[in-house]
Amino acid sequence: MITKAFELVASTYDGDELRLRNAFLLGFLVLVLQGTAQNRYLTTGTGGTPMALSGDYRSLGWNPSHLTFSPLLQDNWKSTIGGFEVGARVSSSVLEREDVWNGIWNRTKGETNAWDTQEWSDYVDLLSNEHIAVNADVVSAAWAKKWNTLGVAYSNTQHVQAEAFFSEETLGLLVQGGAQQWTNWFDAFLTSEGDTVPNEGEFSLDDLLGFVGGLNLDGDAVLSEILGDTQLGFSWHRSHCVGLSKAWRLDDLIIHTGVSGRLLLGNGYFSVKNTDDGLDAFGAFSNGFNVSSIAALSGGLPSGFEQLRMWGPVGQGWAMDFGGVIEWKDKAWVTASVTDIGSMEWRGEQFSMNTLLSEWSTPVSDPTNILDVVIGAMDPATWFETAEYEVRTVPHGIAFQLGGGIKVGQVLMLAAEASFDNPDLLGNPGKRFGATAIFSPLRFLRGDIGLSKWGNETTRVPAGLMIKTGKRGFECGIQATDVQALWRPSQPEVGFRMVAMRWVW
Repeated sequence: MITKAFELVASTYDGDELRLRNAFLLGFLVLVLQGTAQNRYLTTGTGGTPMALSGDYRSLGWNPSHLTFSPLLQDNWKSTIGGFEVGARVSSSVLEREDVWNGIWNRTKGETNAWDTQEWSDYVDLLSNEHIAVNADVVSAAWAKKWNTLGVAYSNTQHVQAEAFFSEETLGLLVQGGAQQWTNWFDAFLTSEGDTVPNEGEFSLDDLLGFVGGLNLDGDAVLSEILGDTQLGFSWHRSHCVGLSKAWRLDDLIIHTGVSGRLLLGNGYFSVKNTDDGLDAFGAFSNGFNVSSIAALSGGLPSGFEQLRMWGPVGQGWAMDFGGVIEWKDKAWVTASVTDIGSMEWRGEQFSMNTLLSEWSTPVSDPTNILDVVIGAMDPATWFETAEYEVRTVPHGIAFQLGGGIKVGQVLMLAAEASFDNPDLLGNPGKRFGATAIFSPLRFLRGDIGLSKWGNETTRVPAGLMIKTGKRGFECGIQATDVQALWRPSQPEVGFRMVAMRWVW
C-alpha cells in the first residue's frame, strides 16, 4: 500500500489565529498552574523533606501516621483548617545553562539569547536531549481533627504535571516543519511529474523542491523513527483523600500508625513514547476543556445531561497509603511509609498515523519562547491523524519512604528522608533524597534550608520562611524550591511553595 505524501513545507496558521491560539493555551496553562493542580512532591512542607516534619492534613498522600505525629505543632493541638496552599516548579537541565539565565536576567544587554529567540535552530540546540518537567499543586480544601491518640483528616486537591524529553529530529520537525535532514525517513519520493525516485540519501536542494512527498508503508514506524528517544507526558486529576491515624504509648516510645484512601477523578492524560513493541501514544481529555466548548459557554451554562457530561471526568481511580512513626521522648523519631498503591483508568484514544504524516497541519510555527514548543508538543493533533477508542489502566507506581529526625535544643531541628519509586512512570523521579534544618529564633518566626536531590538531577537548595503565632494559631509563609542562583550563575529549578492561610488550634 502506498501512503499519502508528506508536505515538504508545513502549513501554518494565519498570524492572528496563531496568536489567539497561543494566547489561549498560555492563559489556560497559567490558570491550571495557579488554581487547579496538585502534586504529591509539592505538598507544602519544609526544606528538602516536605513531609518528614509535617502534620495534620499535609501528611495525606505521603505518610498518614503524621496525623497524630506533628513535631512542628504542640502535642495538644485539636484542629487544623487549610485555606489556600499552592506550589509549582519548572525543572530542567536546560536551566543549568548560564546563557539561559543570562537571558532571564537580561544580562545579554539586548543581544539575542536562546531563552527568547526567533531562530528555529536555537530551540533545537537549547532543548534537544534535555529533560523538562512542570509540576503544580493546589490544596483547595483541607481539614484535620485530633482526639488525644486518634486523628482524622480530609483534603481536596488537584494535580497537574507535564514532562518532555525531545530528540533533535523531533524539535527540528516541530519548529521548522521539515528539511533535508528528514529524507532518510522515507524509502522513496514522488516528483511533481509523478515519477518515483528511490531514496539514496544524496538529494540536492533542487531535488527536494521538486518532490511532492515521501513514500513509506508504515506511518507509525516513520513517526517512531522521527520521535526516537522523545518522551511526552501529561496528567491532570483531582484527589479526594481521607486519612486516619492512631497512636500507642509504650513507656518512652510512642508508635503512630496511619492509613489513607484517595478517590481520583481525571480530566486529562497524554503519553507518547517508543517501547519494545513500537510507538505507543495514548490520550484522554475531557471534551469540555477545549476551545469550542469554552466558547459555547457564551450562550449560557450547560443545562442538558449530554452537555454536562462533556465537562465530566474521563478517568477515575483509587490509591491507598500506609505509614508508621516511632517517636522517642519528643526528641527523635524514625518514619516509614508505602504510598500510591492503586491505579487510574482512563477512557481515551490510542493515536496512530496509518497514513504517512500527511498534511502536517499543526507544527509549532514561529515560536517566540520555550513554552510555545512545549505546549505544541503536548497537542495530539500535532503528531497524529487517527485514533481508536481505548480504555487504559495506568498504575501509579508504589513509592517507599524512609526518614527520621532529631530536636537539638529549643531552636533547631534536623531531619532527613529518602523515597524510591518507579522512574518509568510519569512524575516519578526513581529516587529522592533530602535533608533539612529548621530554626525558630523567635516565637513567631520559623526558617528552613535544606538539600534535595531527585533521580539523576543535580542537587537543589530549598529555603523558606514561615510566620506564625506560636505553635498554635495562624500560619502563612513561602518557600523557594531552589535558591542557588543567589550565588551561582544558574540553577536547575524554578519553583515555590506558598501557604496563604492556615489555622491551627
